[in-house]
Amino acid sequence: MIYSIVDFLVQPYIHSHGAAYGVYMDLRESVFESYPTVAFTLVALLCGCFAATIYAISINFIYRFFALERNGRLRFFSNYRLIFWGCIPITVAFLIILNNWFFNRPNQEVTEYSRFGETTFCHFKKMKSFRNNLKELYNLDTDRMAYVGCLYWRTDSNGNVYFSVKDLIGFLNLNTLMTIALFMIFYFGTKSYFKIKELISQGQSEYSKRLQMQLYKALVAQTLIPMVFLFIPVGSLVYCPLIGINVECTSLLVTFLYSFYPAVDPIPTIILVDDYRNAFCNFFRRVLSKNQVVSVVSIDLNTDPL
Repeated sequence: MIYSIVDFLVQPYIHSHGAAYGVYMDLRESVFESYPTVAFTLVALLCGCFAATIYAISINFIYRFFALERNGRLRFFSNYRLIFWGCIPITVAFLIILNNWFFNRPNQEVTEYSRFGETTFCHFKKMKSFRNNLKELYNLDTDRMAYVGCLYWRTDSNGNVYFSVKDLIGFLNLNTLMTIALFMIFYFGTKSYFKIKELISQGQSEYSKRLQMQLYKALVAQTLIPMVFLFIPVGSLVYCPLIGINVECTSLLVTFLYSFYPAVDPIPTIILVDDYRNAFCNFFRRVLSKNQVVSVVSIDLNTDPL
């Protein structure tokens, strides 16, 4: 819910150009135009919510494995211990906000790059202005926006290109946090898969086998969706500028996929789990049945037939 509210307030634009990438917020006709620090904090919070969502999914995989294991380890998710698990995504979100605050907040050099957008690094060719690029793609004014941004390759006062250690540290911090979440997802997901196969071979009831497999498929799908809509597209915009690959042409698609994710996320559970799917379909059947017009024919039994 917090994620949706912040996403609505920020309405982010995700863009990569040359040696830079960023998440941008349009401040024109916004109440936050007079409060750029608040606007930046909202953008940083949105990035934190993104990371918290991934960690919530990974914790879901841990819980699922403990439930399948049936060794009593679900007690780690009961009573006061549940607070610990709930604090993990919140802590990660806070760390991402701090990372953005110290390493990826707006600064003069990144803003100037946004205006002129030229670089001589490696095989980069001279590009058109980043300002014009943002204007063409998103109708953004670089003087009236807040952003979380990174510029890996910079130019000093003598015109020499150098690698930004500060931006590298921010990248490594982000990469470490996301790698931990991905490791938990794949590790416990793999163990859950083999555990389900083991339970099926042990001769459980047909209903239990079917339900376990449905829940696992839904969990896998709910992991692939953020991978397709969030991890891979956003990750490409973060990694590629570091190694000199210009992925500017995908920026508009990434923004669309990122915005579309909340609407797609619950679909696997509704489709793949029978109980949810039946409840969903029955709801619409009842709604449609109320709108049906039933023809009634009146027959007078006292009338003599011809």
